[in-house]
Amino acid sequence: MAEDLYKLGVGRGATLLVHSSLSSLGWVCGSPVAVIQGLMDAVTSEGTIMMPAHSGDYSDPSCWGNPPVPEEWWPTIKETMPAYDMS
Repeated sequence: MAEDLYKLGVGRGATLLVHSSLSSLGWVCGSPVAVIQGLMDAVTSEGTIMMPAHSGDYSDPSCWGNPPVPEEWWPTIKETMPAYDMS
């Protein structure tokens, strides 16, 4: 993977913002670990790799749809969910 990244112009010391669907890459021997290792090999310890870590777990439960939760649960979820911020 690092070789392919070099061909794209990614190299030592690069800063990458990576957002991908691993399934869109097709089969990769080593799966997510190999992809991340390839990114790390390409930019080396001098570079930076940033990856969004979006999580629906930290959203308003009234918007949850897969699965939805009963409205009577919303206050409990909001009171006990780590890092929940109404603003």
